Amino acid sequence: MAGYRPVIAPSVADRIRRLAPELKRAVREAIRLIGTDPRRGEALERELEGYLKFRVRRYRIVYRVDRAAKTVAIVAIGHRSSVYEEASDRVRAGTTGEREPRR
Repeated sequence: MAGYRPVIAPSVADRIRRLAPELKRAVREAIRLIGTDPRRGEALERELEGYLKFRVRRYRIVYRVDRAAKTVAIVAIGHRSSVYEEASDRVRAGTTGEREPRR
């Protein structure tokens, strides 16, 4: 399977920069893994239907795959206690950092 290019919103990139070094390395490795095979994640439900999650210790990466553009949009990264609410808020507000789907 060919790789997918990660698309990381500026707010998510800022969050990654602020992580502890060991966790930052684990998150970056997880993003590389997702890029090689986006199906590694688990599907989400309700407001986040169409998005997937990937576990990194107690943190989660919420992302969406665009097969046509061969990209993986990283929507949110955060502690499991708050990341889904943050991702839902971004989806509702339309600030996920994703491009409009091709038509």
